[in-house]
Amino acid sequence: MLEKILNKLKANTPIVLMTVGVFFIILSATHWILRFKALSLDASLVAQYVNKESDDSKNPTHIKIQWFIDTDIDKQIFVDNNWTVSENNASYLSNSAQPGENGNIIIYGHNKRNILGNIRALKGNELITLTTKDGTEHFYSVSKITEVNPNETEYLRPTSEETLTLYTCSGFLDQKRFIIQAKPSTSDSRKSKLTLSIVP
Repeated sequence: MLEKILNKLKANTPIVLMTVGVFFIILSATHWILRFKALSLDASLVAQYVNKESDDSKNPTHIKIQWFIDTDIDKQIFVDNNWTVSENNASYLSNSAQPGENGNIIIYGHNKRNILGNIRALKGNELITLTTKDGTEHFYSVSKITEVNPNETEYLRPTSEETLTLYTCSGFLDQKRFIIQAKPSTSDSRKSKLTLSIVP
């Protein structure tokens, strides 16, 4: 009896392997589509950001949240009705505000530990350091943490006050957006470096 079952399994091995392979291809394609949707911005939202002449030296080029994030930022452009996304670094929505000015500064990236994946571990009040191309450091304090569907875009809209918005994909198959918002902090670079206190 056991021998018959084993022979049957051997005979059907190619079919089983093909079925499993097709399943994983479909799963991978679904994941890619959902992740792309979670990171992309629709045209109506992008239209709210007026094309502006800006000083590239004021663009953010690095983001650091001690113990969580320490990565470079690439400026992204609008191509074929979608914003491009860096595969290796965080991405800066080039039409959004620049650090130090009123408006929504939007930085997004893939859910990878070396990019923005670790923002999902933030609890609130963490200090964020944005460094611009001219070397200036800008400090922000985490004020809001939320997870939304890609069609919920209120956190990505222009703001009247300086706001830093970070987002990455999250949830099952990366089909949601995990969003962090932060407000300017008066902390200087010395105060922004958290230290461990050792209790004797």
